[in-house]
Amino acid sequence: MTKKYKHPKAIRRWILEKLYERYLENPTEMLGPEDFLGTGLVDKKQLATNIHYLYDKELVELITGYHSPLFVATRITPKGIDLVENTREFNLLFPAYPVGVEEETVELLETMEQMVVEADLTPLEGEKRKCLLRDIQYLRDEFSRPAKLWRRNVIEQVVQWIEESLEDLDRNEFLPSLDIMREHLKKFFK
Repeated sequence: MTKKYKHPKAIRRWILEKLYERYLENPTEMLGPEDFLGTGLVDKKQLATNIHYLYDKELVELITGYHSPLFVATRITPKGIDLVENTREFNLLFPAYPVGVEEETVELLETMEQMVVEADLTPLEGEKRKCLLRDIQYLRDEFSRPAKLWRRNVIEQVVQWIEESLEDLDRNEFLPSLDIMREHLKKFFK
């Protein structure tokens, strides 16, 4: 039986490598969800979450259809190609086998991606909405760095800003992952 990837950074690396290989074979050809799911290395949720993360980081292009959150086709962007070809940076951002402190971040990174989805669904409007989404993206960017380089004071401050953005809302209804994130951070920074 094929062992599934668990760590989001390892999944993202695998996706980029697969798309890079396809690009070298035929730069105009795209891959579909079945090209990834058929390997048995990831499930549908892992693929959807991580392909959209790579899209948000402008490392892949996506053609989306009516079957959200999956996509119809994808390919690597020039920015993605440059990253894969810069092996030092690629290994730093997307380690093949996260170990040590990096390995301990699995649940935290999954919670971060859940926060992205939940934040988009909050009923906030105007400047409050912009600030919340910007803070969530800032936190996501901090977590995209190698875990050993995470800045605790920055993370804690941004989480506080996110909490302040939600002061008029029921957090349990609109951003339940925030409390889960706090618990992960307590364990991580113990």
